Amino acid sequence: MRTRESPVLRDIVFIGGGHSHAVALRMWAMKPVPGVRLTLICTDTETPYSGMLPGFIAGHYTCEDIHIDVRRLAEFAGARYYRDGVTGIDRTNR
Repeated sequence: MRTRESPVLRDIVFIGGGHSHAVALRMWAMKPVPGVRLTLICTDTETPYSGMLPGFIAGHYTCEDIHIDVRRLAEFAGARYYRDGVTGIDRTNR
């Protein structure tokens, strides 16, 4: 996890809390890069894990079982989390 003493040299922003971002956050938690800050912007705090959908349909899992708490995962990874939507990206002004 990034320490408070590390200056932020680069910001990476994830838009949406899908499976790819959940995996990236988990990997980041295990091996963060000094000077880089992650931010997750997502409209929901939980995202379904599609790999468990067949088991859910078959009745092996509950709806709660197949969801990932992306807010908690972001916190674990040391990332900032904003429950919000994105309406545009201003690349010129960063």
